[in-house]
Order: sequence, then C-alpha cells, then structure tokens
Amino acid sequence: MKKLLQVCTFMLALACASSAVAQEAASLRLNWLYYGFHSFFPLGVDKGFYKEEGIDLTVGEGQGSGRAVQIVGSKSDTFGLSDGASVIGGAAKGAPIVAVMGIMNKSPFAVISRADANIKTVKDLEGKSIAATTGEAGLTIFPAIVKANKLNGDSIKFVRVDGAGKLVAMLEKRVDAMLGGLENQSLILVQRGLAVTNIAYSDVGANTLGLVIHVHKDTLEKNPKLVQAFIRATQKSIAYAEKNPDEAIAAFAKIKPDLDRTLAMQQLKAGLNLVRAKDGENQPLGWMNPADWDMTLNMAREYQELKTDMKPGDFYTNALISAK
Repeated sequence: MKKLLQVCTFMLALACASSAVAQEAASLRLNWLYYGFHSFFPLGVDKGFYKEEGIDLTVGEGQGSGRAVQIVGSKSDTFGLSDGASVIGGAAKGAPIVAVMGIMNKSPFAVISRADANIKTVKDLEGKSIAATTGEAGLTIFPAIVKANKLNGDSIKFVRVDGAGKLVAMLEKRVDAMLGGLENQSLILVQRGLAVTNIAYSDVGANTLGLVIHVHKDTLEKNPKLVQAFIRATQKSIAYAEKNPDEAIAAFAKIKPDLDRTLAMQQLKAGLNLVRAKDGENQPLGWMNPADWDMTLNMAREYQELKTDMKPGDFYTNALISAK
C-alpha cells in the first residue's frame, strides 16, 4: 500500500510538472495565405515548442504585409509577419509597432529570366523585356539596381501585366524575364517546365528586409517575457525545420490537406536560404543587420516617396534576440 501511494505521489508530481508552465493565449497574423515557407509555424505548434514557452499560439492567414501591420497596430493580433518596408511605412504613419525578429533577412525579390534569354549577369538585363505588375514593390525599387550597377535603365523595357499574367508571359515567351520571388514564382515556373535564371536583389545592391516579426509597442513594454518566449519558440521551430523539412511539411499538411507537398517543400527550402542576415552567420537566428534596415529605409525614402524623420533604430530592436 505504501509503495502504491509513493507511485501515485510520483505520478501526480509529474502531472503537475507538465502543466507547470502556464499558457498565455497569443495570435500571429501572417503576411499572406499559407505557403511552404510558413510551415515552420505549424511545425512549432505541432511539436509543442510554443507550449513549452507558455504560449497557446493561434496562427491566422493574412491579406498582405500592410494589413498585418494594421492588425497588430490595433492590437487585434499579438504578433505580425510583414516585410520590412511595410513595417517602416506603417510605423512612419503612426502605427505603434516595432520589429523584434528577422524571419527572412535577405530579400526574396528577384529578376527571374528564361534560361534561353541568356541573362547571366545584371548587366545582361540591358535591352531585355521584363514583366511586372504596376505598383509592386520589386518594380518600385528596381531603380536602385539600375543605380547600383550603373545600368542603362532606358534600354530595359517593362511590360505591365497583372500578377498571374507575369507567369503566362514567361511561359508564352512574350518577355525575357519577370519580377518575382525566389521562394514562390521562380519555383512555380520551374514546376511548369520552364528553366529559369535568378538574379537576387540582395546580390546586386538592393536588399530590403524580407519578413520580420513585429509587435505593438505596448506588448513589448508591458510583456517583454511573452515576446522573448515567442522568439525562442520560433527559433526552435526554424532550426528544427532546417534539419527536418519533411516534418515541417507534414505538420503543414495537417492544416492544409490539399497541399502540393513538392512545391511546399521547395518554397520552404528556398525561404530558409534567406533567413539569416548577411554577416549574421555567428548571430542567433532572428538577428537583424542594422545595415539592412538602413538600406530598406533609404530605398523607401528615395523610391517609395516615404517622408519621415524617424531613424532606422526606431523601427526594430535586436535586444530580445540576444537576451537570455
């Protein structure tokens, strides 16, 4: 009987220990509809990384980076995932948000050319035709590439089409190249049988922060432990996905049963190549390079008509990335 009581007491202690971490509800608003690169978030939920940090996380699909900025700015969601330029644009207009973790520190923007167009270097873009959508961010900052590489911008012809039309124009060989994402459109074209060559913006002097986690300033001030816990759990999720991409896609498939697993895997791997900042190899996952914020802000001022006296350091902090 005494032994039985000891066993029961031990089991009760284990149960209490497992529930010792109180769960705090939090929500994440994505930048867009779920796609392969996002899969480490459901992976983290599925593996219990967020629960281990005391977070009961709900992940919601998005309707663009700008919308995620608005939602977090109104405190409708705890965390948001947006591109760096949208964070700068929103904060400059009064949204009380701040970036706390870089998820895609290298820009996914690229000039995606047909392999048979023989565009091997950025200089080869001269005299070529490029499909682009009016107002898209990659088009707005393209002049930065022209300037950085001393190109003859007048010799480059832009063919304006809608988003879906860019892919069609490429497949029908009506243009030599298109503007798009390394982790998205480039992969779709290959999947459809078109060999392509990519020129990444980040390699030719026009890097902007791809995706960052941002929070309301009140959340950062009043509940920094929650923010730090979210960062730790997300670091675990990304690191685990890097070593176990199959498990990330499997967790993703639980919430997206109709998932194209092959494309999702390609999107995940392509996105993971963009996670770490330049010169950030020895920094913790999520560290943001100040130089990237400088460049993103400068390009927003020069090419996107942003008017603000705010400094780069007003838009982000690495403080919780390195905190123990």
